[in-house]
Amino acid sequence: TYQLWWNGTRGVVKMLTKHHSPIRTVLVDGSPECLVRLEKWLGTLSDIAIVGKANSGVDALEQCRLLRPDLVLMDVALPCLNGYEATARIKEDGHCPMVILMSLFHMDESYEVNSYSKADVVLNKDVLYDELIPTVTRLFPGRAGISEERSFNDSMV
Repeated sequence: TYQLWWNGTRGVVKMLTKHHSPIRTVLVDGSPECLVRLEKWLGTLSDIAIVGKANSGVDALEQCRLLRPDLVLMDVALPCLNGYEATARIKEDGHCPMVILMSLFHMDESYEVNSYSKADVVLNKDVLYDELIPTVTRLFPGRAGISEERSFNDSMV
C-alpha cells in the first residue's frame, strides 16, 4: 500500500512509502499521566504499535526482554534505575532496539554528555510532540511513513 500526504502550505508532498508492519514500541515513564498521553497520541499513528508500557527502568528491562520491541521511548527520570542506565543495559542485551530518551531538563544541565551516549536520540520533553515523529522517521527509513502533520501540540506534563 502506498500513502500520499498533502501539506497545505507546501503543496503535495510526495511521501510515498510502502506500508510495513508497525514499529513495535515500548513506552517508559514514571508518570502514569504521561504514559496515558503518549499512548493516546501514538495510538493514532498506524505505523507505531504500542506493545508495552513500564513505569520504571527495571520494568523497562523486563518489557524489552519479553516483547523484543523495535523502539523504546523512555524518560530519563525513572525510579529504581534511571533511563540512561536502563538504556545501557537494554543495548547490552543482544536484541538492540532503537532507544529515544526524553527529559524535562537540558541534557548538559543534569548529566554529563557521555552518560547518555548509548541512546540513539535524546529529546527534551518540551519539544517532544514536534520532534518525535521526524525522529522516528529518520530512525526507521522506509518503514515509518508518518506524516509530520500529525504532530500534537499539547503540553506533555
